[in-house]
Amino acid sequence: MQQTSNTRTIQRLTALWGLCESGLGGWMHALHIPLTGFFVGGFAVVVVGLLAHYSRNNMRIMLQSLLLVLLIKAAASPQSPPPAYIAVAFQGLIGTVLYRFISNFSVASILFAIIAMLESALQKLLIMTILFGKSLWNALDASFEGIIKDFHLPGDMPFSFWVIVIYSSIYAVWGLVIGIWVAGLPKKINSYKEKLHPDITVANADEHNMGHKRSGKLGFIFFTLVFIVFVLLYQQSFNKALYVILRTIAVLLLIFGIINPLVKWLMQRWLRKTTSKHGKQLQPLLDMLPELHSYIRPAWQMAGRKYIGPKRYSSFLFLLIILTLQDDSSGHIHTEPANT
Repeated sequence: MQQTSNTRTIQRLTALWGLCESGLGGWMHALHIPLTGFFVGGFAVVVVGLLAHYSRNNMRIMLQSLLLVLLIKAAASPQSPPPAYIAVAFQGLIGTVLYRFISNFSVASILFAIIAMLESALQKLLIMTILFGKSLWNALDASFEGIIKDFHLPGDMPFSFWVIVIYSSIYAVWGLVIGIWVAGLPKKINSYKEKLHPDITVANADEHNMGHKRSGKLGFIFFTLVFIVFVLLYQQSFNKALYVILRTIAVLLLIFGIINPLVKWLMQRWLRKTTSKHGKQLQPLLDMLPELHSYIRPAWQMAGRKYIGPKRYSSFLFLLIILTLQDDSSGHIHTEPANT
């Protein structure tokens, strides 16, 4: 009976992870929830930690959940850029390895959260560098060089270095906070089950279907390639400012005009091939997404009745997890806010 219960829990947590990766950010924007990107980035870390706990650090189960989440993301959010899939795969793989080989759940959770958030920060910095080149960091260094001289500050380290260090440190500290919270989460969930109360009914909400435009037509690809070759061949003919602008446009065209459509096409082929193999496991998770979507708004509203500020975030996330794990066949969940 316990094994059946855990299997169902893992299935619903996998669907929740898929929801996070395929559309939670858009729904949080719709609800005007601030710091959405920062918050959603840690949400997947929390779900991976719970998957490790309920699967008892089973690598096969966690890797299977990762594969299903990638399939959900490809099916429900095909407009996602390639770096998004890299981030999901990294979180899933590093989480699987750390929880498998570190027996202490608290230590594994903290280490995993910090590494996952650092990867998120460094990936963003790498994308900025690819888009704008070294000139972005050179411009920052040049802008603050005068300030350093005026205040007689040591100038051994370039300003861009400190920007990267501070930015990464913020993500690392956020990872530490998430890791500590995840470490105590299973105990909170178990204790909260005894506090379920029939005061609030969560009804299903309307589905929000996201459409996307197709790109990558032959004419556009040809124009993109010609423009990129033109910028590369005649870069010495442009002044520095104009070259930075043209290079940025060329990189954006390359990413969104060629690489992104190509990756989407490959993902769709992989999706069709893999779905035929894992269809029986994938379809129930896709069917759960509308139900889990319907819990986002009431969880945020319930959290707001008791908390404001940062505490509302942890309460919202906790309630969303509780609503997800309460598998009620009637389609309605009864619960009340709790101290989180």
